[in-house]
Amino acid sequence: MNEIADVSQPKPLDFGSTDYLDSYSRINGMVIVGEGLADRHFRRLAALFPEDSEELLRLGAMEARHAKDFVGCGKNLGVKANSALAHKLLKPLHSQFSEAEDKGDLVSCLVIQCIIIECFAVAAYRTYLPVADNYAKSITQLVLEDEFEHLNYGECWLRSRFNQVANGVEHCINLAVPVAMNLLDVLKPDLEMIGMDPKELITEFIVCFEDSLQKVGFIRKDAQRIIRKLLVTQLTA
Repeated sequence: MNEIADVSQPKPLDFGSTDYLDSYSRINGMVIVGEGLADRHFRRLAALFPEDSEELLRLGAMEARHAKDFVGCGKNLGVKANSALAHKLLKPLHSQFSEAEDKGDLVSCLVIQCIIIECFAVAAYRTYLPVADNYAKSITQLVLEDEFEHLNYGECWLRSRFNQVANGVEHCINLAVPVAMNLLDVLKPDLEMIGMDPKELITEFIVCFEDSLQKVGFIRKDAQRIIRKLLVTQLTA
């Protein structure tokens, strides 16, 4: 009797195929530009929080190093990152950071970079790791470990002032998370082409984001309420 093929197993990824490399160029561009943008944000946060400037500059330098490391991942596959698209897609989130900075809204600056962007990065790297090529896998694992330091700075600062900042944190989340999630609508075909499941990425984001909100000071019920209001449509789409 012939064995029935296991159709549940995904096809092995062809890291050298034209379609894979084309999609990888856009995802790699998003990662490189995103890490570079994080470096800029941390350097600007260092000016906003002079008492912590040394630590924030250190975190920014880590992000700059990540960007260089991911450039190497593209070179390993012979791919030039599509940075132009990444700059266009990330501009709305960067604009929200800049507007908050101009208004002296320190809470929103921290929430955008140290909570939302970092949670999104953690979710993306966790989802990518199982399908990464061997060269990118080791780099992604090291970068992922670093991102928790960046989360920790924002979580600790906000938690120490939670009663004063809670409303501002939730307001910023309501404005910025939909902007971050819109990236997935554009990148969904490319994520799938390189082996990443967009819904799995959203699930990972929810796990990381809920944990981060609780570390900031929200009780679990409120953290889940905030997330459910923003992300239920993405999970059911």
